[in-house]
Amino acid sequence: FVQYHFKPPARSQYSSKCRLGAIGDSPTLHLQGAERDCPRLHITTFNYKDHLDEVIISVDHSDLTLREFGYYIYMIEDTVQDQAHLYDPQNPLRWWNTHFSAGPDSQYVSEYARKSAVNTCLSHEIYYKEALAEGIDLTPEEKEAAEKAASDLCAGMTEIQLERTGLTEDIIYNLRYKQELAAKYARSLAERVDFSVYEDGPEVELSGNGDFFQDVVLPRHQVSINNDLVDNVNMGRVTVNLDQE
Repeated sequence: FVQYHFKPPARSQYSSKCRLGAIGDSPTLHLQGAERDCPRLHITTFNYKDHLDEVIISVDHSDLTLREFGYYIYMIEDTVQDQAHLYDPQNPLRWWNTHFSAGPDSQYVSEYARKSAVNTCLSHEIYYKEALAEGIDLTPEEKEAAEKAASDLCAGMTEIQLERTGLTEDIIYNLRYKQELAAKYARSLAERVDFSVYEDGPEVELSGNGDFFQDVVLPRHQVSINNDLVDNVNMGRVTVNLDQE
């Protein structure tokens, strides 16, 4: 729950036509035939270090900075980069810069990843707040598991990734705690809400890009997004592909 994953099909299934949808428990890109290659991502003059403590998202007057948002950048980039290496081991940026034509939903993988990071962050923050409002908390065992997961994630990041994002183990734990509590709350919603009227199952609908979250949950909260800052998040270039021109 409240997770977002990319699940590209086999290369032989690609085509210039695609649709956005979901298979199983996660939203995916569904494609048929051959992909369209586009110009590679370019490094911009945007300096992350100068903006780490600027507010990028605010939910019900609680602010998250670019430094904290780096948690979502890293998680999404790590997932998509694995797919990029499968797509083109010699030049993973080709996957990040692939454009899929789907009418109004046409977009680059890098854009899709950025939206994913924003919506996942929003779902975690909102479900976390609703869990607290209902008196839901993690058990001691769940807190211990969250602490270990945060420690493992921090240990798995390189020095340059930690420097680029400005993340520390304490920040990662706080965000992981929110993520686990948000997931626990989402599971409780899945038992209380009738999702039969929705196209997808609760796992998809409760995710940040799900219709239930976007149409029912999100409007209940005051959300502010610093789009100028978000637009400068060059997904595919923040914590990965730093050695490629």
